[in-house]
Parts: sequence; C-alpha cells; structure tokens
Amino acid sequence: MAFGWIITAALVLLFVVSWARSQLLALEELRRSLEAVRDDKSARPVLAWTSWPLSRLVRVYGEAMPELEARIGRLERDGQQLHAVLSGMADAVIAVDARRRLLFANARADLLFGTDSGSVGRRIHELIRSPSVQKAVDASLAGPSSYRGDLTINEREGVRLGSGRHLAVTGTPLPGSPPPGAVLVFHDETELRRLERMRQDFVANASHELKTPLAAIKAYTETLLDGALRDENVNLRFLRRIEEQSERLNCLVMDLLSLARMESGGDTFDHTPVAIGEELENLAEAHRERAETLGLTYTVDVSGVSPTTYVLADGEALRQVVDNLVDNAIKYSSAGRWVNVFVEDTEQGVVIRVSDGGIGIPRESLDRVFERFYRVDAARSRELGGTGLGLSIVKHLAQALGGRVSVESRLGQGTTFSIHLPKILNPAAKTI
Repeated sequence: MAFGWIITAALVLLFVVSWARSQLLALEELRRSLEAVRDDKSARPVLAWTSWPLSRLVRVYGEAMPELEARIGRLERDGQQLHAVLSGMADAVIAVDARRRLLFANARADLLFGTDSGSVGRRIHELIRSPSVQKAVDASLAGPSSYRGDLTINEREGVRLGSGRHLAVTGTPLPGSPPPGAVLVFHDETELRRLERMRQDFVANASHELKTPLAAIKAYTETLLDGALRDENVNLRFLRRIEEQSERLNCLVMDLLSLARMESGGDTFDHTPVAIGEELENLAEAHRERAETLGLTYTVDVSGVSPTTYVLADGEALRQVVDNLVDNAIKYSSAGRWVNVFVEDTEQGVVIRVSDGGIGIPRESLDRVFERFYRVDAARSRELGGTGLGLSIVKHLAQALGGRVSVESRLGQGTTFSIHLPKILNPAAKTI
C-alpha cells in the first residue's frame, strides 16, 4: 500500500516538474520572440507546448504577432515616406518638443539654420540665435491654434544663406493640452520680395519714362494750339520737338516690346554661321563717323580672330548687341577720349569687347547695369536720349545667342563690356 502511494507521489511530482518545465520553456520562447521584435527582427514563433494558464497567452500572442508586425511595418514605411517628403520640401521644417528641444529638421532647415543630425535634442535658442525664430516657437507652443507670422533674419542670427532673409512662418502645435510640441514651416520669400521690388521699380520707371515724352508732346501741342502755330519763328521748332519726343516714345515702346518678346521666348532667331571678324568690322565701322565727329579716337581691331573663325548667330541680334554697346560707349565718352572695339579667339570661345575711356561705372552699380531702366546717372542718360533698356536687351540677346555678357569698369577710367559667344568648328552647322 505504501509502495503504491510512493509511486503515485512520484508520478505527481514528475507531472508537476514537466508542467513547470513546459511553462518555463514557453516563457523563454515568449522572451526570445519579444526580444526579436525589440531588435527589429522578425518575431520568432513560439514552438514550445504548454498548458493552462500560459496556453491561452501563447495562442493569443501567436495570433496577434503577425498583425503587430504588419502594423509596425506600416508605421515604419509611413515614417520613411514622411521623412522623405519633409526632406524634399523646398521649405524649412523643424519640430520641437514642449521644452523647446529640436526633434527634427529637414535638409532645407539644415541649410538655412546650420543644424545637422547632431542638433537633435538641443534647445532651439542654442542652435538658432534669432529672437524672431524663438518668438515663433513660443507662439506655436502656446496653442491651440496655428501661428502665422513674418520675420527677417541675417547671418548674425544663425542663418547661413546670406543676410536679410525674409521668411513666412507657420507654426502648428501637436495634439494635446498642453501641446507636447510643435511643427514650424519656414517659407523663404526673399527672392519673391526681390522680384516684387523689381516689378514695382519697373512699373514706376516705365511710367516715368513714358510720361516724360508724353508731357513734352502735350505741352508743345497746347502751345501751338494757343496761337504759336501762326508764329513762324517757333512753330517749326515746336513741331520738330514733338517729332523728337514722338521718336523717343516710339523707341521706348519698341524696346519694351522687344524685351518682352525675348523674356517670354517669343522671339525666334535664325542662327547661321557668321564669320565673326568680317561681320564685327562691318557693324562697328558704321559708328566711326559719329565717334570721330564727337572728337573720339575710334578703333576697330579684328586681328584677334582668323577669317575662318565662325560663330552661330542671328545677324540682326548681333547687330543690336554691337549697336547698343558702341552707342553707349560713344555717349558716355567725352572729346579727346577713345572707344575701342576688338575681338579675340579664346579656348572658351569668341569674345567681343567694347571698351571706352569714359566716365566709368561705380562698383556698387556694376551688378545692376543690366536691369531694365536702371541708370547710373539718370539725368545724363535722359539728356543723351537713352531709354534705359539697351543693356537689358544686350543681356537677353547674348543669352539667345548661346553666350553671356560681362562688364568691368573703374570710375573715371572707362568701361569694358564683353560678349562671350561659343564658336563653331564646322561652318556648315545650322543649329547651336
């Protein structure tokens, strides 16, 4: 009888040990599977056999893990897509937490503010020294509505893209009360504002340039109608003034139309091989009589190219370029000075230079001389009859010819304009 109890007790003990061991094995398998998920690996299936109470846990775990892995995968893909979208944005995007620490900055923000991957976790005021940006961060975290504002920052305030950047900022608090963070989007409006200023300047200048000859025509006409028409001593002189102002107005309108066509791509050019030495000599010589009449030393030198040096150009466009540059050089050079037109063949292409010993251009004006209606000396330019569009037309024509224009000048010592054109080795070529 006692032996039977011993056998029974041994069997019970064996069952308990086996049961406990199966529970431990199941727990170990669950641990390993969860560690795999933690380490971004696929979840290990729980292969151990177990019974109550862990059997239900193992079954639910086995059923839930594929769905959990799928959700984690979707979250990772969504996160990668979001990161790619934010990184590719032209606007700067930063995210901060409630303690003003940087959580995220896209590539544009890195470029604008000088942040990088090592900046994450640091406070905004340590990274960006602009009080305006810090104010925008504080306003965005104040919630609950979005913050919108404009700010201007410069290099001293941490911006890296040059001084005087104009930014429109939109800050959105993250969901929560109080907000656990905020996302700020900075749209750089610097170029937009520059273009707007140019547009406003153009409208103002164009209005002024059109108004001047119209006012003169109106004044002379009213004088003639008031009785001067019958005065033979002044009527013809006034009519000639009207004709002069009408011609000036016509030139201005034609230049505006020409410039508008070129900027819109509406002008079509017939590019043909041109022997640049012979063509330049013919175009420049047309100005010799006028230059020498004004007491200028006028030189045309085409020895820098051979008769077989060709460029692919439109004859009318090339004529306009040379006429505008030589006309400017003559206008702004006084008697006893000189105007030189020469061309040279370089490794980069053909360079036409129009040089003068005139009044020169101040250094601060060199970057603006190709702007429409920009005048270094407005009073003298109007006195000499320019429209203020010549150099802008030269710039666009040079680009249409596949080249570019540059300028060098020293105040009081003269100016040199250079047209850089690509040369062709095969004169039979028909296109650039």
